[in-house]
Order: sequence, then structure tokens, then C-alpha cells
Amino acid sequence: MSLTVAGALTTAGVLGVTHAIEPDHVAGISSLTSEYGDSRLSALVGACFSLGHVALVVAWLAVAYAVLGQTEFPPVFDAVGTVGVGVVLGLLGATMALGGLRSVVRTDEHDHGDRSHSHPHISLPGLDPANHAHDTRAYLKTGLVGALFTLSPPVSMMVFAATLFPEYGVGVVGLAVLTYGVAITATMSAIGAGAGAVFGTARQWSGRVHAGAKLVAGVAIAALAGSLLVDGVALLA
Repeated sequence: MSLTVAGALTTAGVLGVTHAIEPDHVAGISSLTSEYGDSRLSALVGACFSLGHVALVVAWLAVAYAVLGQTEFPPVFDAVGTVGVGVVLGLLGATMALGGLRSVVRTDEHDHGDRSHSHPHISLPGLDPANHAHDTRAYLKTGLVGALFTLSPPVSMMVFAATLFPEYGVGVVGLAVLTYGVAITATMSAIGAGAGAVFGTARQWSGRVHAGAKLVAGVAIAALAGSLLVDGVALLA
């Protein structure tokens, strides 16, 4: 392998890492791992998210080259993608925030001796982390969410692949895309593991801390979604 090709593959890997750590991707993966509280399961969530994401990236590249023979698309494509991600991220953030809020304020009945009363009680909503159903459908759903975060064409990788193709051909471009995808998957898995570790630590401190972390993170994710929607609408205008 020549130094030039090695450098091209390294560049593809760097592009994959920088793509994976974009704020909307980090927010999306974090919103999906808040209930797990386990870095290994959360890493798997990140990997599934990434596989759906990378699949659509490859589809964009295939359409760009094999069908359209171009690397540039009208701004409307980016605008629609930005709005789509904003909507999906907004739903994820709102669900996360409401789940955390519900955990904080939910009241349960308790029997205390000869009388019963209700008071605020921590009860985590949704699935029990000890009893998750990790079946194929769950993995596919996570991958689908990841795919929805690639509604806009991956311009940087398209342009980079276009610069490689005339000199190195399909083989090196294919290796570059593979390296790009592996880098995205490894990075998103690490993001999932990190988010899972953070939420897991919060849960170990107390149910209230975990619920509060979900609430704060959910509000922040919803705010990011709002900014994406504003940007997308501005591009469409």
C-alpha cells in the first residue's frame, strides 16, 4: 500500500470520526441510551444507530455516483434533511425530558402501618433495564433512527471520494468508504458507551439524580432540535 493511499484512508477515517461526533448524532444516541445505564448495552445501541446511518451514507454515495454522476445537490436537499433531523431529534428529546419529569413527580401509594398515603416517589418510566427485549426488531428500529439522521447528503465524503476516483479508481474509493463507515461505527459505539456510563453513574447515585439527568439532557436535546428546525426552515425560505 502506497503512502498516498494510506493517507487517503487515514483521511477517510478522520472524516468518519468528525461526522460521528456532530452534535445531533451525539444527542440522538444519548437520547436512546438514557434508560440502559450500562456502557456495554449502550455501546450496542450506538453501533446499531451507526449501521443504519452508514447504510444511508452508502446509499447517498451510490446514488450520487452510479445514478446521477455528481457530488453536489441543490440546497433544498440539505434543508429538508436538517428539518427532518430536527423533527426526529425533537421527538426524542421531548420523550426523554417528559420521561425524566414523570420519574421525578410520579406519586405512588404506599402502606405505612395502619394507614396509607401518597407522596412523590421515584419510578423510572418505560422499559425495565433488567428486562430489555434485545431482539432483531429493536436493533432494526435503532438502525432506522440512525438512518433518519442521514437525510442530508454527506457532502464532505462525496467530495473526498470524487477526488480519489480519477487517480485510484473504484477499489480505493471502496476502501475509503469502508474505512469511513468503520470509523463512524467505532466512534458512535464509544459515544453510546460514554452516555450509558454517565446515566448509569447517575442511577447509582439515586433514582432522582438519574431522572434529573434525563430531564436536563432531554431539554438540551429538544433545544438543539429547535435550532436545527430554525436553520432548516431558513434554508427552505
